Amino acid sequence: MSNALQLVLSNPTEGMEAEFNEWYGGSHMLHGVETPGVISGQRFKRAPGPWPAGKHDYMVIWELDNPAYTLSELAKVKGTEAMPISPAINMDTVQPPTMWRRAEARSAARIAADSETRQTLIFALYNAVPRADDAFASALLRGGLIELADLPGVISAQYLTLADEQIRGNCRKYTHGLLLELQDEEQAVPALKDVLAALPHADPEKWMAIVFRPLGRRTTRRDLAALGDHD
Repeated sequence: MSNALQLVLSNPTEGMEAEFNEWYGGSHMLHGVETPGVISGQRFKRAPGPWPAGKHDYMVIWELDNPAYTLSELAKVKGTEAMPISPAINMDTVQPPTMWRRAEARSAARIAADSETRQTLIFALYNAVPRADDAFASALLRGGLIELADLPGVISAQYLTLADEQIRGNCRKYTHGLLLELQDEEQAVPALKDVLAALPHADPEKWMAIVFRPLGRRTTRRDLAALGDHD
């Protein structure tokens, strides 16, 4: 299991969504997992949800071991022949928070799932009310995550915290994160609707939660040979 995640939120350039998906799901995914320190990547597309959700339609999750090392390696290759950036991605929309994986709870129902490839997710970002960051974390770590994971249709709940290393300053907008994996979206979203809107010690004005459905399987370095030439 990786130590950290980079959750890259983005949108295509207007009129270039097909090119965006071809590039991001093709050569860019493979160039990403070739980067030292990147364990895997998987893409997702936004689905309707009942919460404040920002404006990002796509997300890719990169699994990392050491954020400082990996982000320095990414900085060396981004925009070079080793990792060309397509004009189909609207770089003005990119928000790539890097977050530590602090804790995870699995469903008491022991839902059978492919642990290698994530299913539908809810990615939620939060700020605590002033001077309550420790209380926010404690509420999740002392039972809150378990309660979330045990709701109908939920497979797991992870608590994430913002890493010091960030590519962009706008990534520092939110300090805390949740990543919820779902088995049954129709069950889970209604069960989570009010719960996510009222987490203990969360700032009610500074949070968001987005439903994302997977676009393909999780890609790892061992997949590169099977996928062949991608230059």
